[in-house]
Amino acid sequence: MPKKLNILVAALDWGLGHAARSLPLIDELRHQGAQPVLASAGRAGRFLQAERPGLPYLPLPAYDIRYASASMVWNMARQGPGLLKTVMAEHHALQGYIRRHQIGGVISDNRFGCFTKACPTVFLTHQLHIRTPSQWTGALANWLNTGFIRRFGACWVPDYEGHANLSHELGHPPLSGLPTCYIGALSRFSAQGQPVLPPPAYESMTVLSGPEPQRSRLEQELLAQLTRLPGRHLLAQGIPVQGGAKQVGRVTVYPYLGQRQLAVLARQSQVVISRPGYSSLMDWSALGVRHLLLIPTPGQTEQEYLAQHWENNGMAAVQQQGRVALAQGLAAAKRTAESPLLPATGNSLLRQAVAGFLSRCRASAG
Repeated sequence: MPKKLNILVAALDWGLGHAARSLPLIDELRHQGAQPVLASAGRAGRFLQAERPGLPYLPLPAYDIRYASASMVWNMARQGPGLLKTVMAEHHALQGYIRRHQIGGVISDNRFGCFTKACPTVFLTHQLHIRTPSQWTGALANWLNTGFIRRFGACWVPDYEGHANLSHELGHPPLSGLPTCYIGALSRFSAQGQPVLPPPAYESMTVLSGPEPQRSRLEQELLAQLTRLPGRHLLAQGIPVQGGAKQVGRVTVYPYLGQRQLAVLARQSQVVISRPGYSSLMDWSALGVRHLLLIPTPGQTEQEYLAQHWENNGMAAVQQQGRVALAQGLAAAKRTAESPLLPATGNSLLRQAVAGFLSRCRASAG
């Protein structure tokens, strides 16, 4: 029996979204006979190990993105030298892993340093076009982003190519001169459509994510208001650690929810409160949750853009961190349409993309 092809799947440790959307990709690689080798850092790394125990895991340098300021330009300018150092360190680590672990292909979810000439590579991103507050910072950010992406052999966008898509101007049009494949939305939950929603058991479910210190700040702001609201509420802190739930007034607080439990509880909730991260929006669409209240991370222009788009199309209510009025926000969310279910074509698009990539990897290995 031929030895399985080792494919390194590297997920950015910027919250849990990149790691979460890697799960269906990891499962498809296994389904097609490859051996996924997981790679990340911090909370994202612990998440991957908890969700797919038994798979090989290799640590990568932590990006340690922090959004202390509401200005994305200032945050990135202040952390830029450190980020470049991390990119170089992870590139060095990758080269060693390829030699020591016989890696036959690399799929990098927004980890810029995971490029190599030693085997076929793919860069996974929904942000082909970065939005910033000003024209000059946008031009610089997109020049850097495009330059890094072009170091990879191909680019995969977790979205649909046509008009009915989720990323809109962030992921369309494709970059010229680079093989780009739209592989359908990537959600850890099935995109085949869910059964009829059960009767709501909870008024709201808050799912926290993203970099510190903003994750903790939002938790404090929401918990202070949730404990004063009528009805039953849930709050998932998004911290992959051991420990059970605790009760804070009418609020049940979980440090971390596994995939199955998160799906069940989200579908039992009247309103889901979350960041408008792209991976989160794919998950809520896959589950077909009732209503959404979105609170962008201060300084993350991508989240602000997606939140505005969903609000303008009547698919979510939006409030700003630091100015959350939860009672009004929940009422506004209940007046919106239910989140759209994802097309069922995503699975076949991913299947085709993975099959083509593995074929290139086998050909490269000789």
